[in-house]
Amino acid sequence: MELIALLSNSDDLIIPDVKDALRKYTVYPLKTLEELEDLYGNIPLNLFLIDTTSQRLSYLGDFLNKLDENVVMLIAPEKLDRFKMDNLPQSVFDSIDIGSIRTDLPVIVERALERQRFGNEIKLLKQSRDITSPVQMKAYNGLETETFLNRSEPVPGGRYIHEKVIVNFARMLSVSFDMRKLLDHFIDSVMEIARVSKMSIMLRDKEGFHLKTHYGIDPYIADNLKLRKESALAGRLTRTGRIIQKPDGLADADSTGIRNEMEALQCSVSFPMIYKGKLIGIFNIDDKITEEPFYREELEIIYVLCNYLAAAVKDIDLYHQMWYQKEFTKNILSSMSSGMIAIDCDEKITIFNQQASEILNLDPSEIIGSDLRALPPPLGDILYETLSAGISYSRYEVTINPAKLPLGINSYRLLDEQKNPVGAGILFSDLSDSRKLEEEQRKAENLKAVNDLMAKIAHEVRNPLTSIQTYVQLLNDKYTDDELNKFYISTVSQSINTLDSLIDKLVTFSSAQNYNFKKVEINGFLSETEDFILKDMPQTHRLSRQVMDNSFYINADIKQMTKAIYYIILFIFDKTPEGTFITMDVDTIMQDTPFIEISIKYAGDISIRDGKQNLLKPLLDIGHLGTELNVPISHKIIEGHSGSLDMKSEGGINTFIIRLPVVDRRSSEVSFERGHFSG
Repeated sequence: MELIALLSNSDDLIIPDVKDALRKYTVYPLKTLEELEDLYGNIPLNLFLIDTTSQRLSYLGDFLNKLDENVVMLIAPEKLDRFKMDNLPQSVFDSIDIGSIRTDLPVIVERALERQRFGNEIKLLKQSRDITSPVQMKAYNGLETETFLNRSEPVPGGRYIHEKVIVNFARMLSVSFDMRKLLDHFIDSVMEIARVSKMSIMLRDKEGFHLKTHYGIDPYIADNLKLRKESALAGRLTRTGRIIQKPDGLADADSTGIRNEMEALQCSVSFPMIYKGKLIGIFNIDDKITEEPFYREELEIIYVLCNYLAAAVKDIDLYHQMWYQKEFTKNILSSMSSGMIAIDCDEKITIFNQQASEILNLDPSEIIGSDLRALPPPLGDILYETLSAGISYSRYEVTINPAKLPLGINSYRLLDEQKNPVGAGILFSDLSDSRKLEEEQRKAENLKAVNDLMAKIAHEVRNPLTSIQTYVQLLNDKYTDDELNKFYISTVSQSINTLDSLIDKLVTFSSAQNYNFKKVEINGFLSETEDFILKDMPQTHRLSRQVMDNSFYINADIKQMTKAIYYIILFIFDKTPEGTFITMDVDTIMQDTPFIEISIKYAGDISIRDGKQNLLKPLLDIGHLGTELNVPISHKIIEGHSGSLDMKSEGGINTFIIRLPVVDRRSSEVSFERGHFSG
């Protein structure tokens, strides 16, 4: 079957019409000139159909000039006149308008193919005239008996045989890539040269040589005929590359093996099928039906045809491998869940799969073969950077405007065997659904967080409310007992204070604070803070404070910063045993900008440095709101003052370090030494 290439981007009109009109031929539609040149370089094509509505002839000039005569037909909006045809390359045979594809194209194609066949036969007939007569031919090296070496009389009907073989051989080359038809035509051609009783063709695979087609052999026997790669006959043909006649005697073990194998194959002569120096097949024939010996000219023609057959077989194998790989790649690309785009060295788009089309809402027929600038930005820029500079993007997120489509992209460079860049590709996926899913998940988590928080607040509030309710009822019943009344009133008051403190902490932690900043002198501020702490400090703990000799000022909301230090002290009260001594030191440190450093130290067996993240953990991870909120609230207030809270543990001493920026200093006797201010 003839192979016709169709260069067109018109998937909706021209390609279906051409395929329907040329059903008896094999038509391969191609989108770009690069694809056509690649196919032409690997596969012999019979005709080329070019759609000039989607392909510019000026762009195809170099390609048309290197083709043989009369192998191209143009599909144009209107049939070209004779003047325009005369100015086209000689490879152009004819033109046809789009409306006549179904009616006129089959006739024109058949006429073009007929002219090709006629030209090939004339060319081969001219070459056959130069073949010398059997009397003038030298002895053929592959013949191993005197029967072949001494035969010099002319072949009966030799000229007629030559012509028939040439015709059949031309037919054999035109059967395209159907292996069965190729082998059948070869059998027919050999039968025209010599009428033999039996013939068989064996091709090599991984296991050995297997019979692919035969003539005159019992089918049951043929199905079981095979040769090992290391068999005597295959070994001799591999070493010599010459024709072998079945040995008459048993001169040696090798000859005996060859004779036995040829008897099993029911043949008297075996021909090697050699491709690039390798034995890929064996052609076997038995004696003529007239029992006449073979002429040297007959054997030489068959030998030459065997080598052409070997090349054709390899071409068909290569073609099928390429076709299967192409189909396999096409199936992979079409079934991928991600979009894929690839470009070549000329920055032309060569791959644009179905998923890419659906994500970007672009027609592949309009994109494939176009310049990469046809892609929506920044996809073209990413491909260009990957191709030219080797920059690979991994899990890179971009937004395609104006639809604001979020994409996740991976890019890679395509290299040849010598590691030279031959193109670039990107894989991308639509992140819209995942973004929506993340948003829904975030909302669900927030809802769960709110539910958990409400449960914790309810638990924290319920305990003091229960105490208040219980003691108010008892106060009603036991009003005559003054001591008991005082106890109830004290407990109720304490529960109310607990509720008030908890609500204040929740408000401070969960809401944005509007700080009332004032310039505050540090010694005075720490003195007021110490007095505030000592009011509620238990008798079991002690607190001391260092006073600075110099005056430094900070911007602070006095109430909130006092609360921040107080909550840190409350945390220490809660985590340390009776008798713990707490010190509060202050220092000024100069870096790019000076800052005040307030250090709150205490002795403790449990290090707070390793638990820093737990002390500053989110609200929902806190188990007991009343006590574990202390340090997170302090941290939030300090950060709101452009400061920082740090923790360290050394030698059994735990330290909370508060750093606040200095806004003014008023001492004229201050010097800077070893990173610290001193008076």
